[in-house]
Amino acid sequence: MKKLFLSFAGIGMLALFSLPAHAQFDIGNKIKNKVNQKIDQKIDKGVDDAVDGKKKVAGNKAAKGEAASDGSGAAAETEPGKVKAWTKYDFVPGNKVIFSDNLAAEEVGEFPSRWDLNEGNAEVAVLGKEKAINLLSYGTSVQPLMTKAEYLPATFTVEFDIFFDSDNPNVAYEIYLVPESHNYDEAKYGDFLDPISIRANGVRFKDFGSESEELKAQEIKNQWRHVAIAFNKRSMKVYLDNQRLINIPNVKGTPTALRIEIDKRIEANTMVKNVLVAEGGKKLYDQVMADGKIVTYGIKFDVNQATIRPESAGTLADIAKLMEEQPTLKFTVEGHTDSDGDDKTNLKLSQQRAEAVKTHLVAQGIKADRLEAKGMGETKPIDKNSTPEAKANNRRVEFVKR
Repeated sequence: MKKLFLSFAGIGMLALFSLPAHAQFDIGNKIKNKVNQKIDQKIDKGVDDAVDGKKKVAGNKAAKGEAASDGSGAAAETEPGKVKAWTKYDFVPGNKVIFSDNLAAEEVGEFPSRWDLNEGNAEVAVLGKEKAINLLSYGTSVQPLMTKAEYLPATFTVEFDIFFDSDNPNVAYEIYLVPESHNYDEAKYGDFLDPISIRANGVRFKDFGSESEELKAQEIKNQWRHVAIAFNKRSMKVYLDNQRLINIPNVKGTPTALRIEIDKRIEANTMVKNVLVAEGGKKLYDQVMADGKIVTYGIKFDVNQATIRPESAGTLADIAKLMEEQPTLKFTVEGHTDSDGDDKTNLKLSQQRAEAVKTHLVAQGIKADRLEAKGMGETKPIDKNSTPEAKANNRRVEFVKR
C-alpha cells in the first residue's frame, strides 16, 4: 500500500516533483485557503497570547534518540516574532478515551510496549523533555496494540504530534484508518484503503486536501506539528496545526482502526508522540442538560505546567459560545489529574490549570462572576487509574453547572 514518488531539486529551490494522485495538492483549494488564512490572521492578540503562552521554538538539531528542541509537548510552538492564529481552530475531541499513550513508562531504545509493529523498525526515543516513537526506516508501520482488530466507533477523534526536520516533500506520514491485513473487504472499507498523507505543510486524502499557505510560509526546522482527525458517521475533517485542510461531508467506507506508517526517501528524523483516540459524545448543551456538567479532554496543557496548549482553542471556543448563547449559565471550572505524582503537587497544579481556563474565557468576553476555578487534583477519579486510558480519562477539565 506504499505510494512511490520522486522529487528533483533545482539550484536553491525545489523545481519539480511528481506525486501520485493522493499526494497532489489542489491549486484552487490553495488559493481559497490563502484568502481564508489572511482573514484568520487578523485576530485579537491578547486572546492568542493566552492560548499560545508566547512560546518559541529552539532551533537545535534533533538526532536519533535525542533532540535539543524544547519538546515540552507544545506542537505549535512558534519562532520569535511569529504568532499562530488558533482562535479559528474548531476541532473538539471525543469525551471517552479509547487509546492513549504518552510513553511515560517506556524504556528508551526499546520498542513501545503498547504498540504493534507491522513492518520496519521503531523504538522509543527522547526528544527534548518528552518521549516519542522514532520511526527509523522507510515503510515502518505501527498500530496501537488493542484487544480487538476493529475498535473505532461510528464517531471518534484521533490526535497526535509528528516531527519534521524540514519541509522536504520526500517525507510523509501516512495515516490509515483500517488495520493491517492482506484480505481487505473493499465494500466495507471503501475509501479508507487509501491513507491520509501528511507532509510538513499539507494533507491529502484521495482527491481531497491541500497545502496551507500559512504553514508553508514558516521555516520548518526541527518542529512538531499537531494532527487532529474527526470522523462522524460519514464525514471527516483533518487538521494540521491550526489549519483545517480536509472537510469531506460523505466518505465512503467504514474506518475501524488506526495505523501510522512513514514514507521517507531521505535521511530524516520521523517521530510520533501524544497519541489519543477518543469516542465522540453529546453536544455541550446536551451534556449540561443531561449531566449538569461538561467533561472535556480537549483542553490541554504543557507537561507539568498550567500553560494552555494552542490545540485547546476549539474546545474553549465552544464553551465560550455556549455561555454566550445561554447567559444564565454559570460554571465551576474543575481541574482534575490522575494519581501519578505527589498529591499536593497535583492539587496545586489542577488549581492553576482551572484558573488558566477561567482567565482564557474571561479574555474571550465571559464575565468573571460566571466562572469559579477549583482544583480537584486526584480526589475525584472517574476511572480506576489502572491503565493509560483510565488515567487519560481522569486527566480532564469539568465545567460543573452552579
